[in-house]
Amino acid sequence: MNYDEKIFQELVEIRKLLTIFAQDKLNDFHANIKAKYLTTPERQQMYELFDGEKSLKEIADIVKVSKEGVRLFCISLQEAGLIDMIEINSKQKNPKRLF
Repeated sequence: MNYDEKIFQELVEIRKLLTIFAQDKLNDFHANIKAKYLTTPERQQMYELFDGEKSLKEIADIVKVSKEGVRLFCISLQEAGLIDMIEINSKQKNPKRLF
């Protein structure tokens, strides 16, 4: 295992510990996200699909909503700091949940 891999593994372990220590706050945080942003089954499904690998069109096809609807939902979540748009290539960015 090289130095970068060791650092990565240590960061993974730190993240696990932080998640355990902050579980109560995370539960409240997720409840707030759900109440404010995930107000329909379609929005909940879209949010779950924001894995950084699927395009807006792929998500729209899966959820059976318009690509524009997915894009607008992404904008609201991005402005709230809940997702990031991951650059796949010079023409495409995919949504990725941060939490």
